[in-house]
Amino acid sequence: MAAPPIKRKKKKKSESLVRKYWWVVPLLGCVGMIGWIATGPRWSRAPNSRPGGKPIAGYVASTQKMTREYAQFYGKQLNNAGIERAFDQANQSVNAMDYTKALGLLEQVSKVAAVPVVFNNLGVLYAERYDTTGAINAFREALARDIDYPAVRLNLDRMKDVIALAANPVTREVEPNDNATLANSIAPGKAVEGEIDSAFNDLDYFRVTTPPAPRDVISIEIANQSTTLAPVLKVFDADRRITNWGKIVREPGSSLQQTIAPAPNTTLYLEVSGYGGSAGAYSLLVRPRKLFDAYEPNDEIYNARRITVGTAAAAGIMDANDTDYYSFVSPRTRTVSIVITNRSTTLIPALHTFFPDMRPGGSGPDVRTPGSNLRHTMKVLQNQIYYIQVWSRANTAGDYSVIIE
Repeated sequence: MAAPPIKRKKKKKSESLVRKYWWVVPLLGCVGMIGWIATGPRWSRAPNSRPGGKPIAGYVASTQKMTREYAQFYGKQLNNAGIERAFDQANQSVNAMDYTKALGLLEQVSKVAAVPVVFNNLGVLYAERYDTTGAINAFREALARDIDYPAVRLNLDRMKDVIALAANPVTREVEPNDNATLANSIAPGKAVEGEIDSAFNDLDYFRVTTPPAPRDVISIEIANQSTTLAPVLKVFDADRRITNWGKIVREPGSSLQQTIAPAPNTTLYLEVSGYGGSAGAYSLLVRPRKLFDAYEPNDEIYNARRITVGTAAAAGIMDANDTDYYSFVSPRTRTVSIVITNRSTTLIPALHTFFPDMRPGGSGPDVRTPGSNLRHTMKVLQNQIYYIQVWSRANTAGDYSVIIE
């Protein structure tokens, strides 16, 4: 007799689906984890969840600070309502969480007001957008102007990652840096170790921002650390156009020094190479000489420095591009003498005077001999402010003192 057929228990549909699609559960878990990482707490993302759109952490929303830094770094007032308005609008866009618009506005501001607070805010916004390159470049621009800028240092401490490491100016050459686009960022006053490689036609590019106002004499020094390298220096401006500040040393093992006086808060590109294919190690230092006098910056009549009648002011003309403005208040109606006493054997002094409304009032006598003094008289009214400009003829320079008698 045949055995009765065995009845098997029918699988539930839900059980078979779970077995068939078992891989969906861990996949969903991974997706959820990725989403949490992307949108979860970060140093710069947490404030975004606040009602009302508060500014993100590390962002400095102070137009007054921007204008103060402009005066500090450029040595003159901003006097640009459009730039101030753009900075204000960027702050408003940050409050509205429209970071794309804020970035565009701040990039425009940075072309006129290239000051640390603007680059700090750009770095914060680029980091918020996960643009590592943009954040590094922006923070690097801020540190190039002030290596200890507090807001940037606090932001980099929060990050503690590749952005923080890459934003700092280098102290040792980082290859590749054989063109201006790849130039290593360096800081004035900080030596950088480098080497011209003999294996190929090596070029080393560095990017440096000159110190804030007042304008100063800068010494670019290539200290030779080999017996083979004959260093060559080329200097390019912010638009990467070559200047006439370059210098060539043809003797192997010799060092190089070049002295220039660029505008304050200006970007320069330096190219170091070896003459005739020479190679070897070197150290590069961009050293501010701090040769400006105590009355700088006073290169514009709006920045004229107040001097007291009867008291001598000791100052100097640094180079052919330097000029000094002063103002004084006449204690009574009379004729005063403006006396420029030469404290050098090189300066040929010249003088212009201006009325209280800044209209030209006349010029001093035509002095033509280096080391000569100058005396000029003018009529003044009581309690009125007058202005004078001291400059040099024939591209001369040197120290002097000026007194109103």
